[in-house]
Amino acid sequence: MTMSKTAYIDFDGTIVDVFPRYYGILAEYLRGFTNESLDFTKYKKLKRLGKKDHVIVKELTEEIEIDIDDYIKFKRQNLESFTWLSKDILIGNPEITNMELKRLGYNVVLLTQRNNKNNLIKQLDFLSIKDSFDQIVMVKPEIGKNVKVDHIIKHCNSNDIIIGDSIVEINAAHLLNIDGYFVETGLFSSEVLGIREFVFDNYKSAVDYILNKNVEGGISNGI
Repeated sequence: MTMSKTAYIDFDGTIVDVFPRYYGILAEYLRGFTNESLDFTKYKKLKRLGKKDHVIVKELTEEIEIDIDDYIKFKRQNLESFTWLSKDILIGNPEITNMELKRLGYNVVLLTQRNNKNNLIKQLDFLSIKDSFDQIVMVKPEIGKNVKVDHIIKHCNSNDIIIGDSIVEINAAHLLNIDGYFVETGLFSSEVLGIREFVFDNYKSAVDYILNKNVEGGISNGI
């Protein structure tokens, strides 16, 4: 009997490009008190270098200092509102990529850190990808805890994999002794995070690698 196996797939930064949302919220905040605008390309580059939004603003405007506490409050109020979630853009065609994993016998589980499940489901419907996952799991972030580990450990076996754009997924892979794959489509680069192994341009290229590895190992179509 073939042992069941699960592919845990991150959402923000892996399935969807969140930069339009993050940049848009910051730009909206700045419009409250200045006519200055930020260059999107420069913002994205600095963000992926690990710089905080208030630091980016100061660097790109050379003069504006924002109230960090006030901005964080504004950002939290807007980050998971559907108005801004609708700005996220699909990266490639995750529906087809999910099917490739299913052909290898994986249960494809969307595992994301969010606070508002209703808006998560609404966003998945909006993007027409909800049905491409075998299961949708939302875990609420907690300071000092890897909540993805807490979820996966209840169901984990050695054949499972995890794919994502943050240190959360890579640390989960190490702690659970499963394969973890990092994609360069999120808010932080692999270089900034110190990740040097199993780094891929995007979700599709990570899955292409997994497909090739399984074909070379004599495994095809989940058999």
